[in-house]
Amino acid sequence: MHPVLERLKTQFPDAVLAVQEDETRGDLSAQVRADRIVDIGRFLHDDPALAFDHITDICSADYPDAPERFEVIYHFLSLPHRHRIRVKARVTEDSPALPSVTGIWRGAEFMEREVYDLMGIVFEQHPDLRRILMPEDYDEGYPLRKDFPTEGRGWRGSFPFIPRLDEPPAELAEEIPAEEKQAFLANAEAPASSRRTEELLLNMGPQHPSTHGVLRVVLELDGERIVKATPDLGYLHRGVEKLAEGLHYMQVIPHTDRLDYVCSMTNNYAYVRAVEKLVGITVPERAEYIRTIVAEMQRIIGHLFWLGTQALDIGAMTVFFWTFREREVLLDMFEKLCGARLTLNYYRIGGVDADFTPDLVARLKAFLDTFPDHIREYDSLIMNNRIWLGRTKGVAVISAEDAISFGLTGPTLRGSGVDYDVRKYEPYGAYDKVDWEVPVGKNGDTYDRYWIRMEEMRQSCRIIRQCLDQMPQGPIMADSPTVIPPPKEKVMRDMESLIHHFIIFTQGFKPPKGETYCATEAPKGELGFFLISDGSPRPYRMKIRAPSFIHMGAFDHMARGYLISDIITIFGTYDIVMGECDR
Repeated sequence: MHPVLERLKTQFPDAVLAVQEDETRGDLSAQVRADRIVDIGRFLHDDPALAFDHITDICSADYPDAPERFEVIYHFLSLPHRHRIRVKARVTEDSPALPSVTGIWRGAEFMEREVYDLMGIVFEQHPDLRRILMPEDYDEGYPLRKDFPTEGRGWRGSFPFIPRLDEPPAELAEEIPAEEKQAFLANAEAPASSRRTEELLLNMGPQHPSTHGVLRVVLELDGERIVKATPDLGYLHRGVEKLAEGLHYMQVIPHTDRLDYVCSMTNNYAYVRAVEKLVGITVPERAEYIRTIVAEMQRIIGHLFWLGTQALDIGAMTVFFWTFREREVLLDMFEKLCGARLTLNYYRIGGVDADFTPDLVARLKAFLDTFPDHIREYDSLIMNNRIWLGRTKGVAVISAEDAISFGLTGPTLRGSGVDYDVRKYEPYGAYDKVDWEVPVGKNGDTYDRYWIRMEEMRQSCRIIRQCLDQMPQGPIMADSPTVIPPPKEKVMRDMESLIHHFIIFTQGFKPPKGETYCATEAPKGELGFFLISDGSPRPYRMKIRAPSFIHMGAFDHMARGYLISDIITIFGTYDIVMGECDR
């Protein structure tokens, strides 16, 4: 038995019902009593030998035929010891409730609200338990339950009344009482030190693009200072997780493009890696190098998009034009590689769709020869610009301890001085075969997160160049006939291959029963897919751990005390995309 599971079992012999170590996939899991989840969580967090300080995700699964219908799955990560664990607790349909762990991990507040919203499970002692993606007065059920139809049930909720312009609301036409007028004038004429002050409630959004997607934030203000910032999500909800339950595993790949549509390649990569881990496929070495190259090209594209839009939000227009100039060069290569520029559908379970040609290699090397100079150009415009420094230095500061507690990842976490990158912690692709470094900040402010993304683009250039030099010859798809269809050229000429192709695409493939979580380092942070297989050709449950959603959970914490104008900068420092947040 793994030492983590053994220690947990020894500490809670009555509360830990079962433990499992999946040696093939490297997963640890423990089934525990729901009423003891806080005690177990506190032990996992506080015990120095375990130190599961980072909350990765909380999700749920529905088993309608089981005595205890709902299962809540907690994903924890120990940054000091570099291991993960899944803790699972069952609750009944009659009493779907268990204690909240928000007192241990602050990021659990958003995660538990999502489980409550989509599955109807109540978390007792939660500080603000209400719907988070669906409208607050949505009364048609819980979308991720198995008895909820994929096409939905509509919504008959109440909409706010919008008066006609020629008929103002009655309350505006009424005369203001004289005593209220006198009180107002007296307050306005009084000395500033003795005036009565009130907090102002301000709606910001939903609009696009200054909130990086369709997002609404309710601001409570004291003058121009933020007292509280409450994000209101769900305006772009597209139900990818629900849709996946009715699709074959291969059919899900195009849907991942629509999550973070700025960095579609990385979404493809994260999903196919999770399926390969579930099925047990070994990807050919050449395909791994190509995947790594394309992923780092996508990282550069994502960071260029971030830098251009962040600079534009702050007022620097030239940077936007320059970054999009280099972005277009890489998108041209994507178009040559797979025929598309935005939603790409390039990665495949077991490999990639098309090989890297000598022409692409030459064009990419030419890009790498000039791109570092372009990065220096961007720096020359803004690194020491007093407006840029004033809008980023000391703004949206978050400590390393708070960043870990909220479950932050990617540049947002590394900006606070936490050296965590999935590519180094759990190497995949060709990342362990090349030499590169993980940039880490010190102050946890917007400027540090800017600096990290600039350094990451330089590191991506190093990774790509080494991968191009080391890339071996060989196949680009794994040899696994039960999962992977034959090459198209064989399908068009050989009857046996045609039948094989027909069966794979009409019936799908059937992974073994089980579950797994697979993390990938996307440009925005850790993008994870949790898959539960019941042995059928469709995922029984697919949960997407989207960094944009997790990061919005810390928005209020990072916004308090700053100015209204800083809100846009804080949106930008996360590099959020609402398609991923409202998946």
